[in-house]
Amino acid sequence: MNFNQAIKNLNRSLIKKKPLTFNQSWIKFSVHKSYNFILENIRNELGEPDWDEVVRHLDHDNQKLWLKGVRTNNKTEPYEDIFEVDAILTKYKSKLYTFLVQIDKEDKKVCDEISIRLVRTAQKGNLLAKQKTFIFIKQLVDCWIETIYFQHWRGYDDLLEINIDRCIRRYRYSGSFIVYLRRTLEYSGRALRPLEAFLLDENSPITEKSKIESVVKDDKTGEILIYR
Repeated sequence: MNFNQAIKNLNRSLIKKKPLTFNQSWIKFSVHKSYNFILENIRNELGEPDWDEVVRHLDHDNQKLWLKGVRTNNKTEPYEDIFEVDAILTKYKSKLYTFLVQIDKEDKKVCDEISIRLVRTAQKGNLLAKQKTFIFIKQLVDCWIETIYFQHWRGYDDLLEINIDRCIRRYRYSGSFIVYLRRTLEYSGRALRPLEAFLLDENSPITEKSKIESVVKDDKTGEILIYR
């Protein structure tokens, strides 16, 4: 058996048996051969079964069933373990640039993979992993803010940090973390008014007119000029 066969068997069993939700235990008793293959061969940097890698390769409808609706009251105890963080960063050392620039689909895939690794470790309670996750994700989001689709987030640093923190805490096994983050910022940012608009509403201390009244467009260059 190889990885593709294990995923194929798992997809087929989920379609046939139609569970409302599933987890490691369900796979163990329902798709025993795939379960054994995953435990022996699909592991992350820390030697743990890599269920994220498994779920990411399932059919989209099956991904949504993974641990769906399962809640726990167990609170993770915070701790600091630099080894866990270094294990991830060392493995992906040559790909950390993907948080600043993504050349192709492979870069996007790797960036998402690194993000999920860091997020999972942070969710276990590793405070150092959470700090590092936030740093990398903030770099990625800062790049998004330079595009027209996220310009309205410019200047809302505190609110942005709150939303990133929520995404890190709430992300579950449901596909791409980067897509989840992007959609969260798209939805939560719809009501934001660009801070530039607030500034233009202010009166100029020189002309005593609102700055928006002093906005002029250069016909030759198209540049917006503001006369104060």
